[in-house]
Amino acid sequence: MTNFVMGVLSSILATGLIALVVKWGWPTFKDRCLYNGIRVAGSWDITEVRNDENVTAGRIELKQRGRLITGTSTRIKTRDGKTSERKFQYHGSISGNQVTLTFEDAQGVGFDTGTYVFTVLNDSKTMVGMATFHGKKENQIVSEPRTLIKAVS
Repeated sequence: MTNFVMGVLSSILATGLIALVVKWGWPTFKDRCLYNGIRVAGSWDITEVRNDENVTAGRIELKQRGRLITGTSTRIKTRDGKTSERKFQYHGSISGNQVTLTFEDAQGVGFDTGTYVFTVLNDSKTMVGMATFHGKKENQIVSEPRTLIKAVS
């Protein structure tokens, strides 16, 4: 009977170990060590079109581990063109040449949230895409074009 119980327990342990490797270990190793996709880590200037001219509205600092991205940004101008200093936290991922980021105001969870979806251009120094968020002034979902340009460091 003892051999039977030990056999069942070792089978359960082996199943759990295999599940951990398959679900967590291998994907994490593959993502962090074998990732060979585009790299977007570093500083990027956030530019918007306001009154038919490109305006630098802030800067975003991105960190990358494999295909996963985190970051912070500081917006120095509001959509109205007024001086501001708001900070945002980002997390997201890369799939092919598309970068998807979810952002949240650093003042508090759920205070001001939205998404960025960008396509990285062939020069690897420009990302073009859209920002989608709830516009307080409009009281509706707003989607506006954004461009990220790699900042000189």
